[in-house]
Amino acid sequence: MNEYQKFVISGFHIERLLKAKPGKIKISLDLGLTTTEVTKSENEFLLPGGQTIELKILGNANKKRHLEDCFLIENNSLLYMYLFSENRAYKLYESHIDWPPTLWINGSVMHTVSVSKPTEEAENKVNTLGRIFGNVFDTCFGLGYTSIELIKKGATSVYTCELSNDVIEIAKANPWSRETFESKSIELENIDVAKAIVKINDNKFDSILHDPPNVKIEGDLYSLSFYKELYRVLKQGGTLYHFIGGGRTPREYKVNYTKGAVNRLQEAGFRKVSKSYRGIIAYK
Repeated sequence: MNEYQKFVISGFHIERLLKAKPGKIKISLDLGLTTTEVTKSENEFLLPGGQTIELKILGNANKKRHLEDCFLIENNSLLYMYLFSENRAYKLYESHIDWPPTLWINGSVMHTVSVSKPTEEAENKVNTLGRIFGNVFDTCFGLGYTSIELIKKGATSVYTCELSNDVIEIAKANPWSRETFESKSIELENIDVAKAIVKINDNKFDSILHDPPNVKIEGDLYSLSFYKELYRVLKQGGTLYHFIGGGRTPREYKVNYTKGAVNRLQEAGFRKVSKSYRGIIAYK
């Protein structure tokens, strides 16, 4: 079997392709990173490298799936980028055409796509840390956007963890995550960060970006015991940024939870603990 180049499109791209007239069409085959020319005939599309995809295959996907759903085109086939294991469902989700996608987990998206692009949100989180240098701990990988941004902003190296192998597989297929797997400065480990951190030496990181899943999913990553571990592995004078987010819970609960997280961080040893961009900034 021939090995063709892999392309990724969303329902938005499928809709545009189906509506196009036969002939040459310029469209993105990597969710907005670049634009490529494809050729539409009566029954199929001819893609770069000789790969084809039938109109009826795209039409079926257009009927069954949502515009935000993403698909991998590989070996003349269209693969829905959806994985389910251990009672969790994951899929790559593009909220607008040619936007960096986010990760959809059990019906909720990882980024606040109604406010900004996922890559812009990652940049805002990294900027909250201030000057980036040295060795940085990006506790929860996701799609790798913050790890990529940390390297761009000056980190010498980034260590990051991801519990779900499904999430890593989706990230490997996501064009916007490609730099994570190409960079020699980013170390990704497929492990529960709560188990990984206890093996890390004291005072290892110059700064930490802690962006865990929702507290209802991974409550241990908001606990006093985990905050103590974050304090231990951070160098003296180092900075911690802890993203908490909110917006899906009543305001009273969100405010009280943030207050509790501030109190626990202070109890763990952090100083100058205060609210910052949708989360908390703290120092050792």
